[in-house]
Amino acid sequence: MDEQGQYDEDGVWTVGDVINAMTGAVYPWYIGRILNQIQKWLSSALAGESPFDQDDLLGWGSDRPVPLDQELLMNELEWVTPIVDLIPSARFVGTREEAIVLSFGPIILDEGLRMAIDHGALFARGQCKRIWVISDSWIIADIAAYKDHLKAMRDMGVDMRFMLVTPWGWTEVPWYGDEGCSSGNLIWKNNNKEEPKK
Repeated sequence: MDEQGQYDEDGVWTVGDVINAMTGAVYPWYIGRILNQIQKWLSSALAGESPFDQDDLLGWGSDRPVPLDQELLMNELEWVTPIVDLIPSARFVGTREEAIVLSFGPIILDEGLRMAIDHGALFARGQCKRIWVISDSWIIADIAAYKDHLKAMRDMGVDMRFMLVTPWGWTEVPWYGDEGCSSGNLIWKNNNKEEPKK
């Protein structure tokens, strides 16, 4: 699709594309693009290929710190701001029907969930209809702590979706039971276009 959501990226729709669109299994084009950007960013950070400042290091629970420059990534993701609210942001957000909350690196899941709920319930109340929380972790205790908040958001008409991204791929994790993820199953996506070896 183009930025107005008119077409897919190569201009061709297959029967599978139409069926997936009908079942809700297809994500907006910008979600796939952002997840692939973040996945590549995480991969390059792990491989030591990114030009990060030595002060920007994230331990990720190991004795080998991983370079991480969140500000650089945020600048690279600015292309999406005409379409959705991107959070965290240094500027005012709350004017779009959709928002993307980034919760990885130094922004822990608990903080990301709070930002998403604040955005939908306060800053974009009545305007925001869907929030994508993109995180590099899934912590059941944090999700359980916000269970009532998530239900209240849903009752307000705000659909919250959780996308888990790693250096090796991404998937949607349901947090509303059977009603969350459109397929009910975790389908792992990867931006690696190579054919699997037989």
